[in-house]
Amino acid sequence: CFDSHDPRSAFYADIAPDSKAWMWQICTEYAYWQTASPIWRPTLVSRKLNANWYQRQCPLLFGEHAVPRLPQWHQINQEYKGWRISLDRVYWLDGEWDPWRTLSVQS
Repeated sequence: CFDSHDPRSAFYADIAPDSKAWMWQICTEYAYWQTASPIWRPTLVSRKLNANWYQRQCPLLFGEHAVPRLPQWHQINQEYKGWRISLDRVYWLDGEWDPWRTLSVQS
């Protein structure tokens, strides 16, 4: 049920370590939630799957005081210079259909 969160659910207790690491980054840094389309666009994904729905999972996965209330993406952008990154001898490569493209410097 998308409008509730059951902390006893196996999802919160039995999450694989690799998935948990990714969720930690999403909950604490990136806020890269895969949500439904905006209200003015058609969508196949439930509109209940919004940023708030995902963010409510974080304390259930890691403990209420282990994660910030909201991901700290601004600190990541400040540390790594966000859109103003400047490096020598670095080649950024993304495929046209690369699912990570939106998180890359080429987005």
